Amino acid sequence: MRSGYKVTLSVLTIMILLTITIGTSYSYYSVASTQENPNELATTCFDVSFSDSNSISLNADGKYAYPMSEANALSKLTPYTFTITNTCTTQNAKDPINYVVTLNTLSTAPSTLALSNVRYKLNKTSPTAVDGTSALLSAASVYDLGSASNDSNASGVDTSYSLITGVLAPGETATYNLYLWIDEAASKDVMGQTFNGRVLVYSYM
Repeated sequence: MRSGYKVTLSVLTIMILLTITIGTSYSYYSVASTQENPNELATTCFDVSFSDSNSISLNADGKYAYPMSEANALSKLTPYTFTITNTCTTQNAKDPINYVVTLNTLSTAPSTLALSNVRYKLNKTSPTAVDGTSALLSAASVYDLGSASNDSNASGVDTSYSLITGVLAPGETATYNLYLWIDEAASKDVMGQTFNGRVLVYSYM
């Protein structure tokens, strides 16, 4: 066998061995460096308070709702009032917090009233008054809770519907009134049917 051929064969053998070694090492380190646990982000600079409760019911506990116009709903119904506060200060956080207000149907207390018959209006009352637009709950966007579904407040939630999103700077507060009623176009078949829900507000960076 010629010496030149032997040298070429030796070089090729070494290169093949190096390639296999590098490939194996890269594969090993790629697997070894894979993240096993998810990243978690938590903030304590957020607070939500309700004037009564975050639970909402129509045709329950002896309180019977009936189809009505928006004008009657706003004049006759007591709204569900809640306040959102960014409790961060400039000392511990300077960035604003985004939030989303959701109305949630419940798996623990299923509603029999079709969402196409449930109308809502969300008005902001402070720091400046802003009237929302009334809409059927069936037209609201479904909100993906994601990791927030592990929150104890989300226990028993079936589907979340996004009502509004907003931003709060450190120290800022926003108060909302939520009106919920049976749409005036609903037929008499809705009588005796129930809607059970829960208002949840989530913050995210």
